[in-house]
Amino acid sequence: MRDEMFERLLETIEELKIEAEDKPIIVEGKKDVISLEKLGVVGEFIIIGKLPIYIIADELIKRRTKEVILLTDYDRRGRLLAKAIVEEFRSRGIKVNTKIRKEIFIYTGSGIRDIESLFNYVNKRLIY
Repeated sequence: MRDEMFERLLETIEELKIEAEDKPIIVEGKKDVISLEKLGVVGEFIIIGKLPIYIIADELIKRRTKEVILLTDYDRRGRLLAKAIVEEFRSRGIKVNTKIRKEIFIYTGSGIRDIESLFNYVNKRLIY
């Protein structure tokens, strides 16, 4: 039986699919993209990798991007990256959606440490 937290996680993923139609998703790596695509998220993914945050911000401003969805990991590096991105982007007028990132963490019961684990987390629970 699926519990309320898992149902809310599935709702959050549905919300992500809708939001991703017109907003780029910022992730840390290619495996994050693969996990999200397996969940049916279609959209533009920006992989931070080793790129300086200000360069990504410059590119988004050039493209007149008004808002992004932030999905960094939940480890120390991911939290620091999220904080830096939020500060840089907001100071330059780009809205950063952190709501979905927070909800995924809450509704997995802190059960995942990174976005690349999300598909497996959901898939395991759908089977039972």
